[in-house]
Amino acid sequence: MIKPLMNRDIRQCQLSVFVTSAAYCWFEPNTIRLTEDPELNLTSEHISWLISIIQVGCITSSLVSGDLTNRIGRKYVIMSIGPLCIAGWILILCSKSMPSLILARIFHGLSTGVAFTITPIYTAEIAEPKLRGSLSGIFMSTWNLGVLYAFSFGPYLSYDEFIYVCLPLPITFTIIWMFMPETPYYLLMKGQEDEARKVLKYFRNGDIDEELEEMKNAVREEMSTEGSWKILFTDEVERKAFIIVQIVCITKYLGGLTVLVNYALDIFSKSESFLPAEEMSILLASVITLIALVSGFMSDWIGRRPLLLISCFGCFFAHFITGGYYYVHEKTTFDTSRCTWVLYIGLSMYCFFSDIGITPLMQILQSEMFGASTRGVAAGITEGFASVLTFVVLKAYSPVNEAYGIYINFWFYSLVALVGGILLSWLLYETAGKTIGRMENKPTNRAVA
Repeated sequence: MIKPLMNRDIRQCQLSVFVTSAAYCWFEPNTIRLTEDPELNLTSEHISWLISIIQVGCITSSLVSGDLTNRIGRKYVIMSIGPLCIAGWILILCSKSMPSLILARIFHGLSTGVAFTITPIYTAEIAEPKLRGSLSGIFMSTWNLGVLYAFSFGPYLSYDEFIYVCLPLPITFTIIWMFMPETPYYLLMKGQEDEARKVLKYFRNGDIDEELEEMKNAVREEMSTEGSWKILFTDEVERKAFIIVQIVCITKYLGGLTVLVNYALDIFSKSESFLPAEEMSILLASVITLIALVSGFMSDWIGRRPLLLISCFGCFFAHFITGGYYYVHEKTTFDTSRCTWVLYIGLSMYCFFSDIGITPLMQILQSEMFGASTRGVAAGITEGFASVLTFVVLKAYSPVNEAYGIYINFWFYSLVALVGGILLSWLLYETAGKTIGRMENKPTNRAVA
């Protein structure tokens, strides 16, 4: 049983996600203000680059942190999030210029890459198998709370006031995180069994001998091979896990999730709405957060596989409806003000189906499907790949809108979700409740080389 104390520890761990989420999406609620600033004189092309350039930082830190986490530990890599975010906020506050904004976005991208790569690993390695999905599922709930935080303050505060509201977040996180322990898995990897025992006692009530022995056996087995990226392609089980996680990654990031967050004002400004675009963005963030808070506890109850399949096919249908609304709105003379509810249904359906599966479960799968020696490397490669996909989809959004129409974007997201669902229905196996790194270790279940 997990100590009541651990609930606080999980919140401290997920605070890193809240900090990076606010830093990642702060630009969206301030877009209109910055485009109207005569000093900056930003064009739609500038905005497109400022939104997507953050992925350069994400790519870099994802690849680097995946290797560093096995060298210096999960704790110290996660701790770097605070200074990186602080540096970005100070740059934004001190100099409102294009170079400063670009550099600040890259700093915030570096912190985001660390959060998405290492925080799920830390959470999974301190959690009991039966609760790992619920605790890891808190990741996206916390991320959405950060989005809601930025969307709620951004439109109503001045530029400087908004920065002052966000700057204390990474400072508080850094101070708190200094007192967090390392994970028992990492300590066992380094041969520090006594320290691992102490940490496990810190996180558990009652006898820990059986669980510690299981961890030792798992780490011993997983560390019997060198933690090289080559293992992800030469070992049958690791290869299949890697392929599955990449399919989930493609479905998640090419499926419109980051576009919805980064271009919320633009999406709502292109439709008939009963509220201003800024308030619709806040409403959207609130809906996503509420759904995520409930769905975060479903993966241990229902299972990863059924939730992912329901999520993929549900997102396919939701995006198809949304794209249909925008097609009628942009390409026909039909008065869409009478059926704006179709847009709300489509977006609400996407929020629901995305939040119950594809959005939170990628981080869970990448933290529990790989062995101890490859977990960090696999997470780094996956998050680096995710950053590339996100950069492409964010950068392509505006040009596609201008050339063809917003409906093409949503129908593309719909197609991605459909193909992802079909592939996962064929490849994906269940991981809920199993020991980390031992999800599919029977020869009969292994992928064909």
